[in-house]
Amino acid sequence: MDPVNVLLVVPHEVGSTDRYEEVLQRRFPTEIAGGAIRIRKSVSGDLPDEFLDTHIIGTGTLIPRIPEMKDLKWIMSFSSGVDHWHKFGKVPAHVPLVNLPGGSAVPVAEFILGLMLTLAKKYNRLWDEQRERRYTRIYGDELYGKTLGLVGLGGIGREVAKRAKGFDMRIIGTATRKVEVPGVDEVYLAGRVEDVIRQSDFLVLACPETADTLGLMNEARFRLMKKTAYLINCARGSLVVREALLRALNEGWIAGAAQDTWWTKDPVPSYLPPGDEIRNAANLIITPHISGFTRMYEQRFGNAFADNIARYLHGEPLINLVSGFGTGRA
Repeated sequence: MDPVNVLLVVPHEVGSTDRYEEVLQRRFPTEIAGGAIRIRKSVSGDLPDEFLDTHIIGTGTLIPRIPEMKDLKWIMSFSSGVDHWHKFGKVPAHVPLVNLPGGSAVPVAEFILGLMLTLAKKYNRLWDEQRERRYTRIYGDELYGKTLGLVGLGGIGREVAKRAKGFDMRIIGTATRKVEVPGVDEVYLAGRVEDVIRQSDFLVLACPETADTLGLMNEARFRLMKKTAYLINCARGSLVVREALLRALNEGWIAGAAQDTWWTKDPVPSYLPPGDEIRNAANLIITPHISGFTRMYEQRFGNAFADNIARYLHGEPLINLVSGFGTGRA
């Protein structure tokens, strides 16, 4: 059997090629030592010519030269969200793309709970007080008894609900079909999202970007929120209309917000330029698209990558195929 060329492309800001390689070394020690699997690494999607004979890619970024890879069999995106691949990926029609749905659910859910607590307890203001050597007893709030609205009850929404229930919150959410979700007190169909918005003290966006969710939080929907409510978005910047968020914060329609994802897609998946005016918005917590990145990230996605490599070597269908790409059979 000819060697299988596996390429890892992971920019420094989204992970480590070495940690992904360690996962593969543990899973395929004999194959790698014997040359049946050849691993190559890059921290940039701008690849040299010698990488164009790649068979399998595991990547945390888009790769412009994918159409030139004539022997490419399939790609794994080291991200649960794949909207950027649909828009900008340039993947040939016959090449399958796989991902790991819910792969970031646990760390993102923990991050969201941290943002909720920060908004309620004013931790960010307390850190400012410490840095400026002041000692002000800031009046905070509680999660207890509040209503948490989850727009989307997939992997992330369910993990948030599981954790928030420990704070004795009332939890409601939206789903594309009527289902019972552990820890969720009431499930609304997605078309009734405004009912969830009206009731929520903490409104969390936990849905993918689709034609139906693009611009979900517009001016009209911000005006439906309670003046004491908070918006948390760790999903996609495109779910929120930028100008509407600015007005809602600066004019006091809502109490505050936390955003981990933005509108600029260079670099993918999102970026907030240093001079962006939204940095001056009132009561906004800004984080640099890191809610899913923990020391476990490469282990989760690397193990899923290794599982599909094993399936490919044995002639079995790939799992977690992304709709709209190739079929995934070896």
